[in-house]
Amino acid sequence: MFKSQEEFTNSMFGSYAYESIIKRNENHCLVQLNKLLDWSFVEEEIADCYSTLGQKAIHPLRMLKLLIIQDLYDLSERDTMTEADCNIICRYFVGLGLDESTPHWTELGKFKERIGIEAIERIFYRILDEAERLGIELSDKRHVDATDIKANVDLKLCAKDKQDDNDKDWIDRNTTDKDADCGRKNTNKRWYGYKSHINQCPDSELITSVITTKASVSDESQLVPLIDKELEHRSDHVIKKQGGDKGYVGHTDELIDRKIKDYIIPRDNMKKVKLKKDKNCHYLHLKKLRYKVEQKFAEAKRWHGLAQTRYRGKRKVHLQCVMTYLVLNLKRIANILSPNTA
Repeated sequence: MFKSQEEFTNSMFGSYAYESIIKRNENHCLVQLNKLLDWSFVEEEIADCYSTLGQKAIHPLRMLKLLIIQDLYDLSERDTMTEADCNIICRYFVGLGLDESTPHWTELGKFKERIGIEAIERIFYRILDEAERLGIELSDKRHVDATDIKANVDLKLCAKDKQDDNDKDWIDRNTTDKDADCGRKNTNKRWYGYKSHINQCPDSELITSVITTKASVSDESQLVPLIDKELEHRSDHVIKKQGGDKGYVGHTDELIDRKIKDYIIPRDNMKKVKLKKDKNCHYLHLKKLRYKVEQKFAEAKRWHGLAQTRYRGKRKVHLQCVMTYLVLNLKRIANILSPNTA
């Protein structure tokens, strides 16, 4: 199985020096997360990923917290271990004694391979449960949106054997990420990589569902899968009102089947539908909150490395996306419960 957390503590953990530093930084995000959340669910959700035989592994909570540090500060695996080794607040968050060494940086990759996407997504939803346990209300309203993520591919290198303007396969021939492809949004924006699709509760600003696709996949095709994913992991009645921009029009019947009101913004040529919705105060309120999901994308890209993939392959990119949004949810939980969190 794995070593217990108690095995990682030592006499230095309770020292005056350690406690006084934490006390002076009690508003730090990582300090607040350690105090606010009951992290015991991690061991429960990941237990089936470990064998009962052989040498005991590093505790999964420690490894998960190292991943959280990586995405919180947008670090490489090597830099994550350096930060955990040198930063006393990170040591406190992870559960490292002052004289303990950090795991080797390759352990992060092994941990992700061991537990896989399903376990990370279970933890993602357990954190939402923790938010509700702590008194944060997730309303029955949702906003859906998608954003582009550039692939970790050198397109200039791929273009070296491009024959002429009629050569449409030069990227596919030379790409180092076979799961990525070309995407286009509106008439001006084009990129090579992936799309990150999310559903968000606009009141709490917590992200409730995540799907990652190739860049060429349409936004509207992922609306129902995003809804069904949350309904599967939480309950059948958590969503009552679904908002989104004009790109998500066309799923009214599917929403009705799920007892969800269609508050998607209608296209300009849908005059009757637009006139009816413009008289609905609930629709108008939800429409005004649409900017919050766009703000969340901006935060993820600017501060947490989601503008470009850290890895190659759809599976690893999806894991990066889920971890990024998991960290954004943790930050939001800390900010709601402790407004002075830094």
